Amino acid sequence: MPLNVGDVVGERYRVVRQLGQGGMGAVYQAWDTRLNRPIALKEMRPQAGLDAATLVQLRQQFQQEAQILATLTHPNLVRVTDYFSWSGNEYLVMDFIEGESLAHLIKHQGALPEAQVLGWSQQLLDALGYCHAQGVLHRDLKPQNIIITPEGRAVLVDFGLVKLWDPHDPRTRTAMRGMGTPEYAPPEQYDTGPGHTDPRSDIYGLGATLYHALTGQSPPTATQRMASPSSFLTPRRVNTSVSPATEAIVLKALEIQMDRRFNSTQDMAQALNSARRAPQAAPRPTGPVERQGLARTGRVAMPTSAPMPTSAPVPAPIPASAPPPISEASPQKRKSIFLGLGGIGLAAIGLVCLGLAVGAVLLWRNWSDGNGGEVATQQPLVGSQGATPASIATEPLVSAPTAVSAPTATTAVGVGMDQVLWEDDFSSTASGWEVSSYNFGSVDYIDGAYTVISLGDGNTMWGIANTWYSDTVIDVDATQVSAPANNNNAYGVVCRDQNSDQKTGYYFFIAGDGAYAIAKAQEGAFEWLVEWTASDVIRQGNTSNHIQAVCAGSTLILRANGKELATATDSAFAAGDIALAAASLEADPTEIRFDNLVVTVP
Repeated sequence: MPLNVGDVVGERYRVVRQLGQGGMGAVYQAWDTRLNRPIALKEMRPQAGLDAATLVQLRQQFQQEAQILATLTHPNLVRVTDYFSWSGNEYLVMDFIEGESLAHLIKHQGALPEAQVLGWSQQLLDALGYCHAQGVLHRDLKPQNIIITPEGRAVLVDFGLVKLWDPHDPRTRTAMRGMGTPEYAPPEQYDTGPGHTDPRSDIYGLGATLYHALTGQSPPTATQRMASPSSFLTPRRVNTSVSPATEAIVLKALEIQMDRRFNSTQDMAQALNSARRAPQAAPRPTGPVERQGLARTGRVAMPTSAPMPTSAPVPAPIPASAPPPISEASPQKRKSIFLGLGGIGLAAIGLVCLGLAVGAVLLWRNWSDGNGGEVATQQPLVGSQGATPASIATEPLVSAPTAVSAPTATTAVGVGMDQVLWEDDFSSTASGWEVSSYNFGSVDYIDGAYTVISLGDGNTMWGIANTWYSDTVIDVDATQVSAPANNNNAYGVVCRDQNSDQKTGYYFFIAGDGAYAIAKAQEGAFEWLVEWTASDVIRQGNTSNHIQAVCAGSTLILRANGKELATATDSAFAAGDIALAAASLEADPTEIRFDNLVVTVP
């Protein structure tokens, strides 16, 4: 039975009021009659119907846990000062923390300011990292178990489901029975066998907590997400003021698969530091909108002083059925793409930090690789993928020709798999790419590929990955499904997109007529770092090409089908999103399907 106000427990602690109650007991504010100070008293009630031997074992485990918890000292952890048995129940005595629970703040204020949430998350990550170093997992992270003090300190309380964890022994033991709160518990926590949770389980709980704080609503449970991926809305779809970089962290922390989450709190804290320094993008529209203003912004006349290439590589022989090769760069292409590439692209990146996630980008090696969470990248990078709502456009806007070469799986040239940051075969819409339709075209998952359609007249369509990287090598197979009769188009890869309504970042283009170029996009206009040039390396017409884009510091390299085409240097953008783009430079549309994406470290 619950304790009543005025009850004295253990001949020392007088109950003042109940603070909370759960299935395994309750927490009370009490008064220590010996030391004359307020304390928090957690009551653990044994599960009904347990036999005597089991009760003895649970009490022994509880005592061992309490002894370990009493050794933990950290400014963002509640301190355990005593434990005892009384009237058949077990009790923990903790410092009483003055303040409000994070759950109370969210309930009364809704979505909280991102900067404030990120500050708290850094504190909590530091506390969790300290616990994990001592071999302790919390396993019940949620807004109700975080107290925000009047001076702004975030304190983690309630270790009722704590697990004693040894990274060298997967058969660690759980003293307190329970699975945590469903909205914040990772799927592995529902497994009753030994050794199924580790520090990444706490990272999931923190990610779910951050999601709630940033959006004002709790995420669906892990089982709901697995049964119905569309039930999970990425943070920016709920609250567009969340930055893309923060959303990426939250999504990575909330990955269903453990090996896709951050390996450690240190990794997540590094990503969080990068997110706090990342530029804040203005909210983007989430559905079809008119973009005439953006189109006008992008249609800036291209300077005519740039010299035309005087010669071009001689094309290799091609089948008679293919479009004829070009022998030099086409002035019409260069003019049209500059005048007309008026942008389209959407953002759905970035969520938050109290445990962070989503997603599906592998920035660090798997927990099980035995390297103790060794960072595989040379610097903290942010990336994540999360589930997206059902697509707006379910059918391609342009019918595909009957004869199209299927893309072939291609691996990144000369890159070891331990350097892979992220792979995506676009078989699942849960990988988090932008899905939307506009008056100029659309971006969507179609038939196991990511499809970008430009409806023509020189308009550029691009779809963002909802990630945030600095230095990357991006490999992808690109298949032209349809295009103008003269193949006057452009398609390819974008790195360091700034998640703006206008084109930004570095564009690595090839074209259906065999040309290539590298451009910097700022404020919706292109500056050509490498002018359009013809190449016999690029397969022409409705067929597949493998594109590789390298963004390493100020160095930009474009490769196609294993051959280097162009190099440029520019330092305008240090980090940003990945995108896939297409533009049709005639009245007829262009449809490009991208597949077998691999993102690696340069």
